[in-house]
Amino acid sequence: MPLHRIFKRLLSDLSNASSLIVTSSTHRLLVGTVLLVGALALSASACSGEREQSQTGALGQGDPWMLAQPDPYAEWLPILATQDLAVGVKRIAFSLDGLAEDEEPPTVRVSLFELDQDRQTPRSIQFARFIPYDPDVKIAAHGHANASVSDRSLPIGRGVYVVPVRLTSAGLWGLLLEMSSNRANESVRLRFSVRNRQAAPGVGERAPSVDSLTRDDVPDLAELTSDPDPEPGLYAMSISDALTLGRPTIIAFATPAFCHSRTCAPVLDAVKEVWREFSAETTGIHVEVFENPDDPSQLVEAEAFVAWRLPSEPWVFVVDAGGVIRYAFEGAVTETELRSAVEWVVQDGAE
Repeated sequence: MPLHRIFKRLLSDLSNASSLIVTSSTHRLLVGTVLLVGALALSASACSGEREQSQTGALGQGDPWMLAQPDPYAEWLPILATQDLAVGVKRIAFSLDGLAEDEEPPTVRVSLFELDQDRQTPRSIQFARFIPYDPDVKIAAHGHANASVSDRSLPIGRGVYVVPVRLTSAGLWGLLLEMSSNRANESVRLRFSVRNRQAAPGVGERAPSVDSLTRDDVPDLAELTSDPDPEPGLYAMSISDALTLGRPTIIAFATPAFCHSRTCAPVLDAVKEVWREFSAETTGIHVEVFENPDDPSQLVEAEAFVAWRLPSEPWVFVVDAGGVIRYAFEGAVTETELRSAVEWVVQDGAE
């Protein structure tokens, strides 16, 4: 194949990649390499008399969002943890693969770009907050009855970084992560797609009314939850019954023993603490992701989890007295964040 056609195919492959990252330490090398190949290709094209149009425009402008190549020598590799991204306000979470056990987590400055509109000017710039994993949280050995299960998160890193963003349109967006510590300074770009509507129920929508299992349906709470220290009050009422009471409801979907992201257990602990504080004003419900947590060899997703169309776990929803979702947290959420959300919903209903 002529060299100029190899160059065109290379550019095409780079342009059509669906999920791309590039680190600053490889950017200059990659750009230089591709430009050199481009120059040789154009020269060969001229010598042969062919006049095919060159695709060097974007690369000639040094567009860093086009190139995708993980740096094998990078200290940290960011992994996007949030899966359900749609138009609206969202907490984006990511972890850093390569963060040592005894290492102080680096500070991460996050710049948000709407790539379909402007690849140079960020929509927002802020610092992400680090939420560490509880080192005592473990993942129990388990299997699944089928392949379409909520088993999609990997236990990468020592915790997750979270940052709130406003996604104003569907399309291609990007994050520039600038990481800094005493050990290294690096930057990485992440590209991701935003849909018009998320898969899970969103803020402003009515909470789906489903008959989730309660403690009255089983002889032992071990058949209802994988939480080793369950709060009985979170299993007293089904979602469908709670939504008829005319009071705020905290609904958590989590599987503490089988959660690959290692965030379910601490999230459920936060739910238990906040619900105990507001139990006089709210109803609290925990829905185990699997309907048979007492049989870890053949786990089956719970009907309520499937009915809510949740693509991952954990999720926590704060629903107002009218049955409308006011807050939706995917993944890690702290006790402080959840308490603030519940306070707002309770106070709003009391006015």
